[in-house]
Amino acid sequence: MATPVPPPPPVSMPVWSLACPVPFPITGSGGPPSSMSILTFVTPVSVSSPKLWAVSLYKTSLTRCAFLGVPRSGEEYNDIASISSSVNTAPGFTNNVRRRGSMGEAGVLASSDEAVGWRAKRRAGESLTGNMTSGGGVGILQLMAPDQAKLVSVLGKKTGWDVGGVDKREECAQLGNDWVRSNGATGMPFDVLPNCASYLEVKLKRVVDGGDHDVAICEVTGTGVWAEKSVHWLSEDDAGEQSSLDQSSALYTGQLRDEGII
Repeated sequence: MATPVPPPPPVSMPVWSLACPVPFPITGSGGPPSSMSILTFVTPVSVSSPKLWAVSLYKTSLTRCAFLGVPRSGEEYNDIASISSSVNTAPGFTNNVRRRGSMGEAGVLASSDEAVGWRAKRRAGESLTGNMTSGGGVGILQLMAPDQAKLVSVLGKKTGWDVGGVDKREECAQLGNDWVRSNGATGMPFDVLPNCASYLEVKLKRVVDGGDHDVAICEVTGTGVWAEKSVHWLSEDDAGEQSSLDQSSALYTGQLRDEGII
């Protein structure tokens, strides 16, 4: 029997929210048009262009499924029928989770146009429902501000799969953070949170299996800041004027621990 490994020390990490469209119906024709969830495993992994970031997505979250274009909770998109693993699914969902091949890589996207429909592979006798032709594979990473800590319980501790039970948009509005429709850096409209510390538009490139998470390698296609009523996307000339962000200007998990939120 393997010797139990103690957990690593808690490290204060920036708190992000990923916002993306939901490109498939959740139940019948219902479900929210957009999804948001809290992410804390987000980090840059390259310096030169294209700028790549690793974004870790919990496998049973609606936002993960929407971003990857997987219409069922916990299901992988390069389905290998002979190999399965047990991952808890969202309430009402009992789908098996399929592991990837030995290399642990799901595939590579050449362009954002290919970021939809390549993931959910059909098994024999099974058909996929929903609009899989738009919306997946792109999203907005929102670096939360310190005064947005109260949103973590809504965006991070509840699931959008509970149609009729959880309305994250409404609950955020009740906390004074109405979702705002704003165009991304490449022109695609998104629902975003106002007044975040920073915004990154990202495009899915490849996915690596991370146990109970999927690690999405994403290309940053735009960097933005909040400007009164919408996100202002920075040009290459003014991007260098950004100041460094720390615990005074961005939300970190250390603050969430101090406030008893996590």
